[in-house]
Amino acid sequence: MTTRQHTQMVRQLSLFPESCVDEVFETNVKRHRYELQEIDIGDITFASGQNESIHRWYRLTPSFSPSLVRYFFNYFEVGDNSLVLDPFSGRGTTVIECQKRGIPAIGLEINPLLQRVGEYSLIWRQDSLGLMNDFTETLKGELSAFAGKNVEETASAFDTTIPNIHNVFRWWKPDVLRNLIVARQIALRSEFYSVREYLWLAVNNASLDCANIHRNHPTITFDDQHNRSINVFDTIYLRVSEIAADICSLSVAQLNNNSLGRIELWNSCCSLANNHPCYQNVTTVITSPPYPNRYSYVHQTRPQLHFMEVIRERNEATEIDLNTIGGTWGKATSNLMKSLIVPNDDILELLDYFPLLRERNILMCNYATKYFLDLHEHIQRLRQFVYKDFSGAYIVGNSRLSGVEIFTEVILARLFEMNGFKVEKIIVFRKRGGRKRLYETAVIVKV
Repeated sequence: MTTRQHTQMVRQLSLFPESCVDEVFETNVKRHRYELQEIDIGDITFASGQNESIHRWYRLTPSFSPSLVRYFFNYFEVGDNSLVLDPFSGRGTTVIECQKRGIPAIGLEINPLLQRVGEYSLIWRQDSLGLMNDFTETLKGELSAFAGKNVEETASAFDTTIPNIHNVFRWWKPDVLRNLIVARQIALRSEFYSVREYLWLAVNNASLDCANIHRNHPTITFDDQHNRSINVFDTIYLRVSEIAADICSLSVAQLNNNSLGRIELWNSCCSLANNHPCYQNVTTVITSPPYPNRYSYVHQTRPQLHFMEVIRERNEATEIDLNTIGGTWGKATSNLMKSLIVPNDDILELLDYFPLLRERNILMCNYATKYFLDLHEHIQRLRQFVYKDFSGAYIVGNSRLSGVEIFTEVILARLFEMNGFKVEKIIVFRKRGGRKRLYETAVIVKV
């Protein structure tokens, strides 16, 4: 039997009153004979995580919900003898849920700001929380003391610099930026060392909360004409209070999980190039790669990358984007405009969008093709270190480029099969954004 002559497709309308899947989507899955299952487990977007402890410490709109991770814990029967890998960790949703349950996990995240967010979100200590109140009291006094100074004078007083980002005062009003710099520098003082990670998270969040932007899904855009009253102190105070409350709400067992050292989160690409021995024990992947929709998740964090001094030079964010799957910004786009990318015949046969999209838009065709070539490289590496009893869930979304359908879930499933995995089924969770034929799906794979 060929890889295409797969298990006969069975649609299980288990929880939906009626199917949300339209004929075009269903026909494409059926053509490749994959089992298709529709399941409604509620809101699986970042939004539901904003109501849960720890997860609400950072708002990354492309991320998935903690409830989706818990669904796959049950689906794969993940326990404390498992080792979970999330090679596209984002804000760290999977690894946070693993630590809450005492499940060993590894996360990989190429964006250094997001990696730091995830790493700091895994530090759970109750012993010095009183310093959080001391910080806010100190901050209130320092903000009053610097109220009459401009941004340059404030930066000089702290022996620091203004963020090296183009048109910095389009991102932040001068008085707002001054107050944010004061907060950032106060958080670095030695007396707050034992809560420095929590203060970093609070100031990091505030740097975007207080920017002149619209926070769209999944992008940010400038809000040049806004008349919002931005209060840096109130914003940071709220964030500090949330973090302290969440730490206090953790159970003794969860605090003990923090001390076991069973979670690792590395600033690394998803290609799994590092030959780390623990890879050999990975039992489960729960992850969500970027979607082929040309939204740059590096670009979304650019103001924070600069303000929190994670990067110093303007071209560093572009260099990160160059190395991401589906890099779409600046130089990454320029590189894709040079000539048509034509993969080898085995992969080209999987890319059913290719003939039409190359005629309509070479740039978009190159973008989609590079996206799937990058995923293919990741899958090749993954196959080298996983063995029997391995299970994985890759949450992806389909897209439309220049009017051409990109059936991400089916192409991804076929790439897995090409590399020796078995595709158990494709699960549809929801239709995205009220738009026709855009779905959130999970490709379930085994060895």
